[in-house]
Amino acid sequence: MKRFTRPFRQLQGKLMLSYTLTSVITFLFIEVLIVAGALGSVSLNVPAFVINDLQQKAPQAASYFTNTAPDAPALTTWLAIMSAQEARQDPFRYHPIYFAALDTQGMVLASAGTQPLLAHTSLLTQLTAQGRANLYAVLHDVNGKTSLSSQDADGTLVAIAPIVGSEGHIEGALAMKIVQPDRGPLLVAVFYLLVVITVVITVLAIITGTVSSYFTARGFTRRFKRLSAATGRWSHGDFTALIHDSSEDELGQMSRELNLMAEQLQHLLSTRQKLATLEERNRLARDLHDSIKQQIFALSMQIGVAKRLLKQDSVAVEARLERMETLVQQAQQELTTLIRELRPVALDGKGLAVALRELTAQWALQTEIVANLRARDFQTLSLTVEEALYRVAQEALSNIARHSKATLVQLDLETSDDIVTLSVRDNGQGFAMTQQTRLGIGLLSMQERMKALGGDAHIESTRGKGTCIVAYCKCLGVEMHEPMAVPDKDPGSKPDSNANSVQQ
Repeated sequence: MKRFTRPFRQLQGKLMLSYTLTSVITFLFIEVLIVAGALGSVSLNVPAFVINDLQQKAPQAASYFTNTAPDAPALTTWLAIMSAQEARQDPFRYHPIYFAALDTQGMVLASAGTQPLLAHTSLLTQLTAQGRANLYAVLHDVNGKTSLSSQDADGTLVAIAPIVGSEGHIEGALAMKIVQPDRGPLLVAVFYLLVVITVVITVLAIITGTVSSYFTARGFTRRFKRLSAATGRWSHGDFTALIHDSSEDELGQMSRELNLMAEQLQHLLSTRQKLATLEERNRLARDLHDSIKQQIFALSMQIGVAKRLLKQDSVAVEARLERMETLVQQAQQELTTLIRELRPVALDGKGLAVALRELTAQWALQTEIVANLRARDFQTLSLTVEEALYRVAQEALSNIARHSKATLVQLDLETSDDIVTLSVRDNGQGFAMTQQTRLGIGLLSMQERMKALGGDAHIESTRGKGTCIVAYCKCLGVEMHEPMAVPDKDPGSKPDSNANSVQQ
């Protein structure tokens, strides 16, 4: 059952089913209206139907009227045959009580039916006042165009039509008295007709609805696929992808609005990158001004003093030179720090694991905090991934040194199923997740680095139980089409103090 209904769960199947059902219901409704109207029209016009039948038979009866006298035996035979045919005529089934041929005086020439009239008797004696008036009007119409009917008190119907000869003169009339037709057979005939038409219309509606809905739904599904493909690329940060849809309907308008949104987002990202670059330049300028420039200025002061003391006190000059050497070393260290921030020299030819081990050791010496590094199941990483994870480690360690008051830090680097994960966990004071404003900029920087490689970075913290930062992405930096579950790193668990630890 599910296999049968599966196609109708998609947009194309739903449209096909909707079109088909709509077509079938519409056609059936129109059919019912037409048949009901036709049935009502025929039922209400039984007299006209009988008169029309007499008018069609009158030319045949005229052939039995000769110049001398009507052929009564032949008329009797013909009337009997016509009466039998009347009983079997569809859609009505009626039996003539009498079917008579009259002369111009209303005298019966020949008759047939279930109760035929006697020949050479006057029909006027069998008619009501309205019937006699109708007979008089029919026989005295010089144009031979008048045909009339009347209904008796017992519900029977009497219809009269003129017999016009070859020369255009009225030769007599045909009179028929019938019981009102039985509508039962008519309803049965209409029912069978309705069933046949319903089957035919249903088949045609299914074919028409299926074909038309297929092409209509095909166009919509193609447009939705283009929309889905573009939004998929947007979700991975590629806002250069546009939706190509030139139609003027609502979907086309929405596509153009989404394209405009993507262009605006691309512009905002470009502006943000420019601002980030400008901010980084300003930061470097401040660092150079606050550190190296001041040290070089102090160095120039020491050189000036050394020049003045060069010929007076060699011991004092030597002390000045030692101070200058110290200032030069400090300037070198500051420059090295700035260069590493611009480009991690520690990664050159060493790999991420070795670089993180050196970074962890140096950081532990500077902060007097025990730091452990554990690298497991390590695979080859692309240079961009190594640099991004190295920067994440730098930022995480910097935040720990400034804010956490931790005594132990655990770094874990591992790969699994082409996914590399770096976690940095400390046993510091932690914070409530609603109060992470101080770490917001650093975490945002980590997330931007990892999302650029198709991954992400997350932070978990509990007050009094420390903080855990987890960064992950593909080993080769390829974008992941499906979000990866965040590796389980409980910030409340204690770092492993038995791993490769470094302490001053």
